Amino acid sequence: MFGCQTKALQKYTLHLLGALSLYAILLVVSINWLHRDPGEPWKYLIALLPMLPALLMPWAVVRLFREMDELQQKIQLESLAFGFAAAAVLTFTYGFLQNAGLPDLSWVWVWPVMSASWIAGGVVARWRYR
Repeated sequence: MFGCQTKALQKYTLHLLGALSLYAILLVVSINWLHRDPGEPWKYLIALLPMLPALLMPWAVVRLFREMDELQQKIQLESLAFGFAAAAVLTFTYGFLQNAGLPDLSWVWVWPVMSASWIAGGVVARWRYR
């Protein structure tokens, strides 16, 4: 996957799964709580509740990157650079197409576009350095 030592990858997986599990639990709690119409300003705080464990995810990724060797760091940097630029182009393109009548999309779709672009960049970068 990321091409680093097994121990580092195991720690990363454990931290990421822990954060994702807390995220999923708080997402269910948040949605159920919001259905009870808590009123302002509570509804905004409750809606953001799942983001608390989500803040742990970047920390886990950065820790993993720090434990990679230099070649793997370079591959990931190129993957992220491509992913960032491609996601920007794709989201801007769709934004302009919305001006022409395509339906509005939720911002929740930005992250999957970024992830797919990062993965595509990773495939190309790994192929270049094989």
